[in-house]
Amino acid sequence: MHIVLDGGFCFSEAPWLSWGDIEYGLDRGFLTSTGVVEYAVKRLSAESPAEQYELACLTGDDANDVRECVGRLAVKDVRDVGGSEKAWIFLSFLWVFINRGKYQDPLGIVEELYADFDYPESVAPIVRYMPAADPSVAGENQLFKNWSNMLESSRRELQASRSG
Repeated sequence: MHIVLDGGFCFSEAPWLSWGDIEYGLDRGFLTSTGVVEYAVKRLSAESPAEQYELACLTGDDANDVRECVGRLAVKDVRDVGGSEKAWIFLSFLWVFINRGKYQDPLGIVEELYADFDYPESVAPIVRYMPAADPSVAGENQLFKNWSNMLESSRRELQASRSG
């Protein structure tokens, strides 16, 4: 299961993404070139570097131009691939959680994403086939509660690591 997110969603939920995170997401298909441009536009400020203005002026139709601009922005970031992966795990699972009513089996989507992200430990508590930490509070309602808690915990952790 591959989820492609739009730049507006990414900015509204994670305005703290670094350009290294954006490059990671673009390279792995979590964002399209158009989504990257949309993110750049929403993130523009008077303090934005020239490369971001250049990126914001693109249409996103030429993926090579977008990759080149993002690459120049990402070079300035300290690279933390593990942190970038956590950010995209968070955003992917958040997207599905927010839109769970649109999926016939949202917990099935969780299982697919869990496998796609190579079974991250942080996601195990929301996977149906994984043993519950407390078997007395098992069931789908508990899985959704765990999911919500995991997302809030991930958001706090990611924001804290980006604001330091």
